[in-house]
Amino acid sequence: MEVNTMRSLICVILVFGLSLSRAVSVNVIDSCDRELGGGSLPKRPGDNGYRVRVVHQPDYYTSGEEYQVLLQSTPPLSFKQFVLVAVDDDGEPFGELSILDSRQSRMSPGCPHGVTHADSVSSKTSVTFQWEAPAGTGQGSCVNFKASVMQRKVWFMDEGNLSLRLCEGETDTEAPAEECCACSVAEYDFSFYGQWTQATHPRDYPSGSGNHWSDIIGATHSREYTMWEEGGFATEGVKRLAEWGSPVSLEREMRLQGSSIRSVFKHRGLWPAVGNMSNMLMEVDRQRHMVSALTMVGPSPDWLVGISNADLCTADCGWVESAEYDMLPWDAGTDSGISYMSRNAPTRPREKIRRLTPSFPDNEDNPFYDPELEEVIPLGKIVVTRLSVTEAPCDAVYEDTETDEHGEEQPSVSGPMMKKPGMEVTEMPPKVMATGRYVVDCLMSEWSDWGECTKTWGICHTIFYCSVSIPIILVLLFQCYCYIGIHIVLLLLFCCYCSPHSYQSVCSGLYNVLVE
Repeated sequence: MEVNTMRSLICVILVFGLSLSRAVSVNVIDSCDRELGGGSLPKRPGDNGYRVRVVHQPDYYTSGEEYQVLLQSTPPLSFKQFVLVAVDDDGEPFGELSILDSRQSRMSPGCPHGVTHADSVSSKTSVTFQWEAPAGTGQGSCVNFKASVMQRKVWFMDEGNLSLRLCEGETDTEAPAEECCACSVAEYDFSFYGQWTQATHPRDYPSGSGNHWSDIIGATHSREYTMWEEGGFATEGVKRLAEWGSPVSLEREMRLQGSSIRSVFKHRGLWPAVGNMSNMLMEVDRQRHMVSALTMVGPSPDWLVGISNADLCTADCGWVESAEYDMLPWDAGTDSGISYMSRNAPTRPREKIRRLTPSFPDNEDNPFYDPELEEVIPLGKIVVTRLSVTEAPCDAVYEDTETDEHGEEQPSVSGPMMKKPGMEVTEMPPKVMATGRYVVDCLMSEWSDWGECTKTWGICHTIFYCSVSIPIILVLLFQCYCYIGIHIVLLLLFCCYCSPHSYQSVCSGLYNVLVE
């Protein structure tokens, strides 16, 4: 009896010990203390512009590979304290986190599988860590990067962009797209209809702050060219259009694509954002049957609306008669601002192009923020209408677009690229940078020929004739309304004290010295 009692007691102790051991092990994970402020400071909802991201923003991770993970703020915000962990869907440590800069971060003493701030005094805008994916986990395994961040006397945790989920995967092998079989050329009307008003989008609508649509620019092209796409990175041309409303660089990028482009079309922007941009003409053919277009939402950090790789060729070897596309806002990934009037905050490195939604950015300063909505109300629509169809040889060969020695486009054998005639210069108010400097938010025409200009300095009246034969640096120095460099100042002061007889010879000699 005593033996059985002893055995029962031992079993109870073992079971209790195992249960306690399991509870302790689970508690080690669950008790990873990521609360900041010692429990005395309030936690706020959302991410407040803070975000976790993986460099190059991969769509999945590969077993055994190493990745750089960043915790960043949106300027001018910064943070002093943080805790970041990498866990699986059950909350257990997943992979291995390590620090890269011991001056900014260290392994967390209160969270063995996490990283935290090295000190709570210095302000930080970005901290980078190394994460090694575990080997042999198999597809379906996912890592969750979760962070808590303190901003002065409030802190944020896990919500919005403070959490990032990445699953293991392999490169998808996409099936080849079907080729267009239409043996003809179709002409289309391309029109943009704005629907972005204070009535439709009342939250922080910039009615008195220069609301506008920038010049719209688009092209018909082959599958080999992509102007922009969701999940891709903005080119320099897309960046300049998104941030400053200038399509010049983007048009240059298009025209360098040679025979991949059939038509390039543009339309003058709208100041204010009232009315439509319509009656743009474009053509498509068997090889170049995709259409893409963009315009900037202004003012904004880097927001755009447009279409990407819309296919106008039908499966029955014909052309789409008409099509409508809702214009939802996109973040170009080049500026971290979260409101219409955000200060310039360049995103480095650039992020992928991503759709703005009622929950992204997850911040009340986001003008599209609305927890009750799943999608932003469209800001406009694009309507493409077929005008005519002209038969063409099915075996037509489209050659590359030729350029002259100055890089100017010349008609190719198969015909020049078509562009709707219109305004080449758009007068737009300047965009004010955070420093107070003005940056031109408009297109400029070609420089005209230099002519005579005058500049009065004290009792001296100097006349220079600027010609294109003068080196460019001197052109910049001598043109009207430019900043007078130190050499010009000295030259004018010298001339002021010259006698009328020596004025011409001496000043001419000095001028020749500067030119040579």
